[in-house]
Amino acid sequence: MTVEQATELLKRPNALRLGVTELSPEAASVLAGFKGALSFEVLSSLSPAAAAALSPYGGELNLPGLKTLAPDVAAGLAKREHGSLILQGITQVSVEAAKALADYKGNVNLAGVKEITADLAAAFAPHAGMLVLGATEVSDDTAAALAKHVGGITLGALARLTSTPLARKLGEQERLSLNSVTSITKDIADALGPRAGEKKHHVLGIGLKELPADVAESLAHGWELTYFTALLDLSADAAAALAKHRTSHLGFNVLEKLSPEAARSLAHAPTLLVVLYGLKEVSPEVELAMGSGPASWQVWALTKITKAEFATALVKRQGPHRELDKVAFLSDEAAGVFAADSSDAALKNMQFPGLTSLTHVPLSAKLAIRHKDLKLAKLTALPDDVAKALATQKGRLDLSGVQSLSAEAAKALAGHEGELKLDGVKEISDEAAKALAQAVGAVSLGSLEKASPAAAAALKTNTKILLPAKLK
Repeated sequence: MTVEQATELLKRPNALRLGVTELSPEAASVLAGFKGALSFEVLSSLSPAAAAALSPYGGELNLPGLKTLAPDVAAGLAKREHGSLILQGITQVSVEAAKALADYKGNVNLAGVKEITADLAAAFAPHAGMLVLGATEVSDDTAAALAKHVGGITLGALARLTSTPLARKLGEQERLSLNSVTSITKDIADALGPRAGEKKHHVLGIGLKELPADVAESLAHGWELTYFTALLDLSADAAAALAKHRTSHLGFNVLEKLSPEAARSLAHAPTLLVVLYGLKEVSPEVELAMGSGPASWQVWALTKITKAEFATALVKRQGPHRELDKVAFLSDEAAGVFAADSSDAALKNMQFPGLTSLTHVPLSAKLAIRHKDLKLAKLTALPDDVAKALATQKGRLDLSGVQSLSAEAAKALAGHEGELKLDGVKEISDEAAKALAQAVGAVSLGSLEKASPAAAAALKTNTKILLPAKLK
């Protein structure tokens, strides 16, 4: 890369991803003036002079192609006063290079370095920025040395955490990810929490496969938002322990089952929100338990809602409700709760696009009123009274899963003002075709296969109706 080429690149906004294989100190000096992120995608070597020439650069510097890091190159990179340094292609760092990087004031990402000795950890100790390492296990001596690191530490791949000093160091962070750690003791859970007199830490993500009650209570005591990213089952005792302390969020990424006892404890927990990402279906008894207390719920994989109490617990949460997009079945009593809710925050953000059946007329009418772009493409049947309610919607109405139309439903939908998709209808009666031919808005019947000559002739009289080529 020439100096002229580097100067021209400075005119680009936001980020530069460069495929250069060589970088001279002169070109590096020019690129150091770039204001966005800077990534040298394939650069496999860097001279000490070029590294030092980048020192004025204050953004994110990514060097994924570097596989080795000489101490003098590390010293050159450490001259930078600001920004972050990403060296994820490096798998080994010498103690001398670590000592040089320790002078750097910004964050250093060495996620490719998986083996950390005590000497290496000690060499990094004076570093004041965030240090990211890829170690899966560390010895007690190494853990003790890492605990003395001046800045923060990220050990996202760590599988075992048994060192109290290291846990205490990690617990200094407001946001901590330990998603590879599968078990901890109460002492470690306590060490991760705040010191006496300190406020709770903010967000913890942890990959525990089992959750003893004493560990659960310590984590709930120490963190505002705790996400259990690998927990498949939550015991009643652990749920009761979590409910002993006020929290903002309790999240369960892959939880597959929930007992009525555990659900009842969480429902009465002094927490703003319980988030379940993997739970697809619960029994009516669990639904009743989930709706028995003041807690709000967010259940992202839920496919069925049967109890009014549970629907009430779901609808009272403020904000978007896209987590209900996979719900395929609503009982009448549950649908009644959603239909009766008057808050803009609820139905404005609830469409139920996953419903495979819809028989509740008031909910149909509420959805029609609230949404200018209403997608109910998984409905396979359309009762006449539901068709009449949905026909009041103004805008785009997607009913492309509906397979047949009665004459009454067709008559109602003909009055729909907007774009109507009925691309799942393969056969239409003469009566339904005659009624639909009066449509005031655009109608798509792109999959229609069977229509009598009279039905086809009726539909062709309306130029707003889209028909397959073979019926035109």
